[in-house]
Amino acid sequence: MIKNFSWGDGETSNIYVKVLSRDNASAIDTITTESGDNASFTTEGLTHTYADNATTEYVISWNSCCRVSTDVQNSSANGTSWRSQTKVNIRGTYSGNSSPVSAVPAIVRIQDNTSFAYQVSASDPDGDTLSYRWGTKAEFFSSSGSFTQPTGMTLSPSGLIQWDIRNSGGQATVEDDYWVAVIMVSDNDSSGNEKSYIPVDFFFKVTDPSNAAPAFTKFPEDSTVSLGSTKIFTIKSTDDSGTAPTISVLNPPSDNSSVWDNTTSTSGGETTFTITFAPDSIMGDTSRVVNIRSTDAAGMTKDQSFGIFISTVSNADPTAPILQYPLHEDNVTSPVRFRFAGSTDSDGDTVSYTLYICDDPGFVGSGLCAGTSVTAGGNFVPPFNQ
Repeated sequence: MIKNFSWGDGETSNIYVKVLSRDNASAIDTITTESGDNASFTTEGLTHTYADNATTEYVISWNSCCRVSTDVQNSSANGTSWRSQTKVNIRGTYSGNSSPVSAVPAIVRIQDNTSFAYQVSASDPDGDTLSYRWGTKAEFFSSSGSFTQPTGMTLSPSGLIQWDIRNSGGQATVEDDYWVAVIMVSDNDSSGNEKSYIPVDFFFKVTDPSNAAPAFTKFPEDSTVSLGSTKIFTIKSTDDSGTAPTISVLNPPSDNSSVWDNTTSTSGGETTFTITFAPDSIMGDTSRVVNIRSTDAAGMTKDQSFGIFISTVSNADPTAPILQYPLHEDNVTSPVRFRFAGSTDSDGDTVSYTLYICDDPGFVGSGLCAGTSVTAGGNFVPPFNQ
């Protein structure tokens, strides 16, 4: 239970939370939860009625003491009190706006002596453009001043975190170091003003330099799923040890197997994780961000997330374009021409195409591999603009 949850209007509530997953294989135990208005969770999420007055904006917050500080390298610079806050608008210019949603594992592991990249994922039910920034001490630590991020770590406006902790030229770290990261995700208006924002607060843990994380060899992009339809997501992962890793979902959108279910199979050191999602009617016009984790036999993890918007408008997916040339693992010479069989759409919608050429398929659609919209059809059969 979270006590003294402040609604920003002088009223507080006690909020029940349900444990979805727990990771106690490190010095900092982590628990993934979801919240509800009552202990039975017959009401999903939180609701509150505000007074009918001229106030248009409220800052909702919850705070306490104390943050974990043992082995947290930037703890002394930021303090140990913790706080989370989010801004909501119920009237005025931004009335009717829905805030973004995000989800990040409580601890993201980084192999020591490497250059690291991690995409913070978020989804907005209104389709607004999202922006990412470091939080402030007032927003996350109940104090004043600027947040001291992990030394040398950068955060792009699109949510891409990059950090060089190589022994040669990077930030000096050792195994079992922790670093706290706090980020605000906002949907902004055309002038750059934050219509709403949500907090993201988590740790990076530095791990054994001799054990690399598993790799995702197939990972879904952000997707739209219509009510009344069923969507299949396929994820694949391998590990350099040759032993197939374990894939898990840290925060499934539902614990009802008729809504969200998954199966696992392994072959030749590769794990295939298949998700079946048939959204419930109460999910209409909402967004979810799903955290996927691949874990090797030594406990090292790779985390990646994807967003889902659940639409109330019926819309079938187009068929996937089929690569005709070059074939998988063909040897090619430059320049390379790709030949595809085009997609079809049972709804008769116009189909557009984006071409991704990525070294890491786990980053399709992220800041590391944003893709290129294909509008000219000279090298494609049939032409992609028809």
